[in-house]
Amino acid sequence: MRFLSKRKWLIHLVFWIVMYILYLVQPLVSGGEDAGAVTAISYAAAVKTLFHLLSVAATSYFICIIVMPLLLEKTKLLNGFLLLVSGLYAIAVVSRVGVVYLVEPLVGYNNSKETLLQIVSQLGILFQYYIIGNIAAAFPFVAFYLLLDRQLLMRKQAEAENEKKEAELAALKAQLNPHFLFNTLNNIYSLAVQNSPQTSYCIEKLAHILDYLLYRCNDKLVPMEKEIELLQNYLDLQKIRFGDRLNLKAEYKADHSYKIAPLLLLPIVENMFKHGVEQNAGKTDVKVSLECFKDRLTFNTENLYDPDAAEAPGIGLQNLKRQLELLYPEKNSFTITKANHFFKTNLQLTLS
Repeated sequence: MRFLSKRKWLIHLVFWIVMYILYLVQPLVSGGEDAGAVTAISYAAAVKTLFHLLSVAATSYFICIIVMPLLLEKTKLLNGFLLLVSGLYAIAVVSRVGVVYLVEPLVGYNNSKETLLQIVSQLGILFQYYIIGNIAAAFPFVAFYLLLDRQLLMRKQAEAENEKKEAELAALKAQLNPHFLFNTLNNIYSLAVQNSPQTSYCIEKLAHILDYLLYRCNDKLVPMEKEIELLQNYLDLQKIRFGDRLNLKAEYKADHSYKIAPLLLLPIVENMFKHGVEQNAGKTDVKVSLECFKDRLTFNTENLYDPDAAEAPGIGLQNLKRQLELLYPEKNSFTITKANHFFKTNLQLTLS
């Protein structure tokens, strides 16, 4: 356990101030003494209470910081027990010396002072009034300390888990499909060689895609319309690439006020072309539909595929499933259906 890290000291200080006030007002609440008596001894009570609280605090921190870590290790139980006994005795002796030589003179007590030898040898007084008393009084703080330490530990674990998740998501998002980039650049090169007027159009579409991937999707959530725009730019490039071979139907019905984690939909569409359209030599039907209303997103794709030529779904869909687990735990459903030469996907998300 680490002692007083950053703001922890302030919480401890507030705790001891509250305890000091409770100790002071306890005689008033219990009604053990009349108001005049309480007023007459208020200075003495304040001094004695302060010194008693210092003794309790020393016992509390000694137990929490030094003894407990040893007692929690099985190989150091004996050392921890011996240290506990000797430490409590030492604190009791120092506390008794403080009472006799400091507190009692301050509050006007004229009792004859005990010698140091007498103090250290009065085991009954030390044990009954200081060791047992300090341990009993330290229980509230020990419980408070353990609770606070556990909360801080849980927060650090949550932060570490969140950082790990963010790093994993960043790595998953960074895996831009080189296959798509190579084919797009190769297609643009072919158009440029032919002096096609579509060259600048393709460059513009690719520039928009890369700009979004590199700079516009770093937030945890992005506007729905931006993800739709990314999909459409990608599909526009594929229409140029495949020409008349591609019979594409894309529909978007969405409330643009919603936001979604970036780059969840693109891997599905990429997989549709890489493992479906590219494997078919003839004309290919492709359908993409997106609906988003009332916190519910439904995204469907459908394409023809050749069961004999088609490869297994790529790493993009594996990454997608992992992202869904991290970003929308228990709020997602992703299914793949292969039947009658059709490859279908269905993604459903609860966005709230």
